[in-house]
Amino acid sequence: MCRNNSRSKSPYYRFDAPGRELAMSDHNLPDFQTCLKFSVTAKKSFLCMYRESVAEGTLASSIPTACDMQLKRAIDSIYPDGGIKVTVMNSTTASLDSLATTHVQDFEIVIIPDINSLLQPDQAKLVKVMRDSEMALQKAQSGRIFIGVLHWNNATPSSSAAKDGDNASKSAPKTRIFLPACIHIGAWLKHKFWFACAPPYLDFESSSESNMSTRANTGDGATTKEEGQGSEGKRSVVLNEEANLDDVFVGSNVRRYILDIMVHLRTHRLTYNARAGGVYTNSLDNMILLSRLIGLHSGKMFVSPSHIKEASMWYFPMHLELVQRSSMDSSLLYGSDPSLVDEMLEKLAKIKHEEVNEFENPLFLESLVVKNVLSKVVPPV
Repeated sequence: MCRNNSRSKSPYYRFDAPGRELAMSDHNLPDFQTCLKFSVTAKKSFLCMYRESVAEGTLASSIPTACDMQLKRAIDSIYPDGGIKVTVMNSTTASLDSLATTHVQDFEIVIIPDINSLLQPDQAKLVKVMRDSEMALQKAQSGRIFIGVLHWNNATPSSSAAKDGDNASKSAPKTRIFLPACIHIGAWLKHKFWFACAPPYLDFESSSESNMSTRANTGDGATTKEEGQGSEGKRSVVLNEEANLDDVFVGSNVRRYILDIMVHLRTHRLTYNARAGGVYTNSLDNMILLSRLIGLHSGKMFVSPSHIKEASMWYFPMHLELVQRSSMDSSLLYGSDPSLVDEMLEKLAKIKHEEVNEFENPLFLESLVVKNVLSKVVPPV
């Protein structure tokens, strides 16, 4: 059963009103409504992260889960006039084969249940389907974008302190993973998605589609905080679709600022330098596009350093690859003690566990790294 991540104080990014700056709260996931509007405008795919406790094997069921159907209802509520077809994949392999051979007449959003459970052959097939969809979108208005549903849990980190008779605690430091990633798909597929967002504000207590409704329809007649946030979110994600994103000016100094951020992320102490920290070549173009959307929504026809900072907190956390164990730390090449590196990673794991529960964000540590880099890189004047 899916859990509602909403709290008395919303743990998500939110746009307060059209033409105003992003109400930014550190280390939180972007809200679903804004991400959907941005992604439809930019024709990009994204991930939606649910926290839940379910038995193993349930997620890979061919029957769509409550989360998947609620996502479909959320999209229909944001685009009530139609024009966008929403499809929930059932049997993964059969659905991928069907997508690869079916021509799309209109704009379609495909929901992929439990993307972490995809086998490598299906991941490779999905990459091809997404690449073909991107090419079709460049040629015409019809095409597909994808929403990958990702389920995560905040497991308690294991202690490395040795106990009498505990052989597991004596495992080699090179094999112990202190900071496991919540995204298990291959990097070639992960980079096909733009960013990760929080679930929509919906009632997650029932798996029945007839009971899937917003908090406003609880029957008590009272206007709840979630209702206000939901209606405010719908108003706030309205973009000026007539404006051309290419008309939003991006100066050369702003481009250099993005490149500086990318370099610092690739060489950060906690990122896996052997894979450039997960910051890949298309990051520059994607960051410029996202920054233009944020600038346009703020009522500006140019991108400022503040827009870049906001876009960085949205975009980079999902893509970063962090050091998970001492053998991945490049400082070992220069004489660092593996046991001390393990000790540092273990302490970070404990901090991450506590803060993930606080912010309901499995990418908390990644967002902390991005924030640290933003504090070091000097923006253009």
